[in-house]
Amino acid sequence: MDETLQNYSLKKVWTPWDEAAVLKMDYQSRADLAKTITCEGLLVDLSMDQHAEVRSGVATNIHTPLCTLTRLSNEDLCITVKSSAKQTLISLQLTSK
Repeated sequence: MDETLQNYSLKKVWTPWDEAAVLKMDYQSRADLAKTITCEGLLVDLSMDQHAEVRSGVATNIHTPLCTLTRLSNEDLCITVKSSAKQTLISLQLTSK
């Protein structure tokens, strides 16, 4: 992960410009960030990305809103994304007990 991606992966306060910069990145960079970022709004946006690798990153991220994980686990066209989202939901249920 290069320095720019690392800075975004550690970011806690996001501006609209930060979010726009991520959305303009190549899909592999978006996929890498989708696994680690904490910005819920950006995770929702990335959950609708055209690339399954990006949506899969969102599906494995514990900071993804529950309603987004549920949508991915039920409605995504990629079986890998569906499976990842289901696993994340199960993990979150187990850790909340």
